[in-house]
Amino acid sequence: MTASTDCPVHVTTGVIDRWGYTLDDGLAPIRFKLYVHDGAYAIATWCPPFVLADDLHVDPARVTLVPCRIDADTLWVATAIEFEPEAPVLDLIPEDFGADEEIVSRLRHVVDRIRHEALVRLINDIWKLRRVFHNFWTCPASQAHHHAYRGGLAAHTLEIAERVAETPSLPGSDRDLGIAYALLHDLGKLWCYGEGGFEPEAQLGHDLVTLTRLNPELDGLHRDWPEGAVALRSLISGLWKTKGRKPIMAVGKLVQAYDQMSAEEDLRRRSAHIHRAWAVQPYRDNVREFPVKR
Repeated sequence: MTASTDCPVHVTTGVIDRWGYTLDDGLAPIRFKLYVHDGAYAIATWCPPFVLADDLHVDPARVTLVPCRIDADTLWVATAIEFEPEAPVLDLIPEDFGADEEIVSRLRHVVDRIRHEALVRLINDIWKLRRVFHNFWTCPASQAHHHAYRGGLAAHTLEIAERVAETPSLPGSDRDLGIAYALLHDLGKLWCYGEGGFEPEAQLGHDLVTLTRLNPELDGLHRDWPEGAVALRSLISGLWKTKGRKPIMAVGKLVQAYDQMSAEEDLRRRSAHIHRAWAVQPYRDNVREFPVKR
């Protein structure tokens, strides 16, 4: 997003976050960050203060901007702001959020494989959570095991979701639930891991934390698709392992297998890791050779 003298007014849809007054006494202008697909911008506005829904979410909005240098960091002023709560937030995540340049687009592409609109809305609603919107891209998948590095959670999650999406002969609803479960299965770790180690919620286990933190969004899915919400809650909670019914048990086992595969592959790549997974060596002796048909 660049300022242009040919078109001084710029209208864009982005994600608003981090509201705050310039001065401690609450005087205008109000400052906020606007996130769009090509980056984040510091914006000033003299529009009346808006009461946001809560402190837990970011807010998609249509913003009218004019180029105006306020200081070294703020080059735009918002003259109008119209909140759009139904806007697909995944389309507005900056490309540079990820640890590599493809990770954000990979998330969009795998969500595009979900055909059930209620599940797509669920994923977008969950990524409006401030903790998910910002931290999914930087959180490790574990503290000292697989994918234990910055951005490991996103890499691990998308490896599993993409494999579910590519699984042949997986029926439509099962594929949709499998992709959604893969994307959400470790999301509770965002509330379990802190800069200094484990947070208190880690005592509950990340499965339960995922279920409790995403409960309002899952309630929304229940209103649109009750059976899907029950199935997804069963998968996230692990209840499918004891009270599962086909095909949910099959979906749970499939995601579980891809989860284990992703973890072992990461540990093999890091050969010096204390938990390095055992790899079967290729069989070299007495290998049968089959004639090539011409």
